[in-house]
Amino acid sequence: MRFKSKEEVRQYVWKKIEPFCDFPSPYGRIPNFRDAKKACERIRELEEYHNAELIFSAPDSVLLRLREIVLEDGKTLLAVLPRMKGFVVLKEKVKPTIDKLKLGKIANFSELRGKVSIFAQGCVAVDIHGNRIGKGTGFGDREFEILKKEGVLADKALFVVVAHDIQVFGDLSYLAEAHDVKADVILTPTRVIRTQ
Repeated sequence: MRFKSKEEVRQYVWKKIEPFCDFPSPYGRIPNFRDAKKACERIRELEEYHNAELIFSAPDSVLLRLREIVLEDGKTLLAVLPRMKGFVVLKEKVKPTIDKLKLGKIANFSELRGKVSIFAQGCVAVDIHGNRIGKGTGFGDREFEILKKEGVLADKALFVVVAHDIQVFGDLSYLAEAHDVKADVILTPTRVIRTQ
């Protein structure tokens, strides 16, 4: 299937994934699908994860289990608040919902230089080459660029995307733009995909 625009991809995915989502509706956001926990738990299958001490996560609901795992495993979580209202650090084993993220310590980038080994995002769609499409606000790419510019990302930081298998496509590269950051690994409920 060839799409005319990223927005056409979004509308297609939101309609197709809706039966697999709980509240809230997937439309206009990163879908929080029912098997997201299973996809997030695949982070433990990555050798890079076991060697990581500091992991970044977007605030999307689909990544809640991933954030829990990071804290359960005694690692440090760097998260961004919704609408990019600041970056916070959590170490305590709390349920890292959006409300709890707000209780995190304000991140001091100078103390975190080169320490983020894994950068985790949700998506609306992603292809096997790592081309990711978000909800259209550009937050994911901006979060990556801020952490890169501030020197917080490790040299070989792994970009991990959590997605339902419905959200994974063969090739969306023809829709990619210069500012789009490519993912290295896709975690789905059924598999771990190393992008080509």
